[in-house]
Amino acid sequence: MGGAEGASVGSRPAPADTGGFGGDVPSTSDGHPPSGERGSKSMTSMDFLLRGESVRSNPYLRAFAASGLPEVMMADDNFSSWTNIKGRVLRKEIAEASAAASRIPRAVAKARGLPAAAADGTCADDPLGDGDGVVLFDLCSGKGFTSIFLSHRYPKARILMFDFDRKMNLKHLPSLAPRVSFHRLNLYDDEVERLVSDAVISHGDRGSCVVGVHLCGDLSRRAIELWDRCGVDGLVLSPCCLVRELAEVKRPHGTFGYGMARLAKRTGWNSYRLWCLFLWNHIGVIGSDGDDGDVLVRDGDDGDGGRGTRHRRDLNWDDDMISERNAFLCVSRASACVPCG
Repeated sequence: MGGAEGASVGSRPAPADTGGFGGDVPSTSDGHPPSGERGSKSMTSMDFLLRGESVRSNPYLRAFAASGLPEVMMADDNFSSWTNIKGRVLRKEIAEASAAASRIPRAVAKARGLPAAAADGTCADDPLGDGDGVVLFDLCSGKGFTSIFLSHRYPKARILMFDFDRKMNLKHLPSLAPRVSFHRLNLYDDEVERLVSDAVISHGDRGSCVVGVHLCGDLSRRAIELWDRCGVDGLVLSPCCLVRELAEVKRPHGTFGYGMARLAKRTGWNSYRLWCLFLWNHIGVIGSDGDDGDVLVRDGDDGDGGRGTRHRRDLNWDDDMISERNAFLCVSRASACVPCG
């Protein structure tokens, strides 16, 4: 996030980290303080997280702690299922959402050709401002911490959550309405593509981005497909597991990604890294100029990438995301970007 690494947590005490909880309070294996040692009945997992060392050592947790969002969530009973979630899970959800959010402004700015420097020559904090005219899509959102985070950072943005799980606790959604809307749909439904395309046209005049954190198997390919087909400016994607192997007659969405585990075993590659590189290459193929099928950009290339470039892409691993599956593929639809400074 812009300025995340230098953000201050404020005056909160920060004793040594004990699994995300404050100094003297030992934690159990599930990430909660042991029974009888919570100190105060009003203390929540969020309180303990904010008092722990992790908000000082991890830039994404630090950005969250300094954002003002924790106070908003703890003051609103609709967010109680989040503030009392297991400490380790809470840290992971926050870090992943913050890591994804930090990549959105750059992806959209590249696509829009937005200047990355202010009039005085200093770097702008966030080219998306308060989110006015911006639409964001949270794919396979789950309960939606990414959407919560983004709605706080961009209070005027429109955010669409998509997930097919019918058992999620979504009590917090009324506190985010009407800026955030939830759509219980299978990501492969044609309705998802229609909703994304329509939202880009009606709400995305200043920018749009598809966000997917830990999308399983072929859902990563589907996220890339939606970004490409629906005219979305940016894609911020963190892949998860490989495509689940099925007999050919049972494969619901073609052959993409099958055999990856066998290839990894044969080559000695880490299977997750191989999968991410496979997806990165796929993005390059759909970004070819249509004549000779050339892949037009290199890993991390910020140049024009060659003739016919439709997008710019980057693949990086982020150790601060608190997950072994910590890769991000970031793609911009195509424009000349004004470099900062």
